[in-house]
Amino acid sequence: MSKQKRCTYKVGFKLEVIKYAKEHGNRAAERQFGPPPSEKMIREWRKQEDQLQKLEKSKHTLCGHAAKWPELEVDIKEWITHHRENGFLVSTKMIINKAKLIAVEKGIQNFTSSPSWCYRFMKRSGLAMRTKTKIAQKMPKEYEEKILSFHKFLIDARKKNQFELSQIGNMDEVPLTFDVPSNRTVDHKGAKTRTVKTSGYEKTHYTLVLSCCADGTKLPPILIFKRKTFPKEAIPRGVVVHVHDKGWMDEKGMRLWIEKVWSKHPGGLLKKPSLLVLDQFRAHITDTTKKNFREVKTHLAVIP
Repeated sequence: MSKQKRCTYKVGFKLEVIKYAKEHGNRAAERQFGPPPSEKMIREWRKQEDQLQKLEKSKHTLCGHAAKWPELEVDIKEWITHHRENGFLVSTKMIINKAKLIAVEKGIQNFTSSPSWCYRFMKRSGLAMRTKTKIAQKMPKEYEEKILSFHKFLIDARKKNQFELSQIGNMDEVPLTFDVPSNRTVDHKGAKTRTVKTSGYEKTHYTLVLSCCADGTKLPPILIFKRKTFPKEAIPRGVVVHVHDKGWMDEKGMRLWIEKVWSKHPGGLLKKPSLLVLDQFRAHITDTTKKNFREVKTHLAVIP
């Protein structure tokens, strides 16, 4: 007998389930959102409601080991926050050294500021190693509500139409380049100039279209090349090729994807009702594309 895979849930989802359970009961909430979550899990969540209300809705919390030295970790997190607000770099070694100093100040004798402790502390505190970037785009305030609303829409659509996992799919395009040269190389110590030769195609791009089903089925990929004619080279079996002046997906490409790829999913040839999750890229939601999907009995779930 195979073990059931454990699931984790965000705070926002738990609060939504709790709200529904208060109005309709725990068993009704289990039928609406699961299982899982089971009725037993929902009872436990309701006991934790006060704690959940104080937490960020996008976080996975109230799971894992509790902090052994909570006061020390609070001080460390405040120190990190102060440094980052002022733009100073913070490394894991700096965290470990600062934790040792704070432990001495607080008279903590058995504190072990090891790399493994630092990793667990960062995970508990919602911290991670990040690469320096420019000013990031801020997410809209209502994005969490939109995520929960979209999640509920998918659950309701599946229950209403009785979609099997093999009839639920997702597709997206990924822009790629023919050559991705590294900026790092092994060289002699003391070398002042470090040149790296490339193929010259590091700025020439193409589009890769990937898709899969909720049961784990991987569908054939599509390559969209930036050219007007099809390449003369032999194409590996199982790969579909399309060409476009700019190397992008268009209505013609979507029609090809439906015929050559989406029709390959379980039940596709029989035109069983299915659900496809995709984003708001223009070629995905044109009237022509929607008509093509209706012909194969596919419902669209467009990510907001």
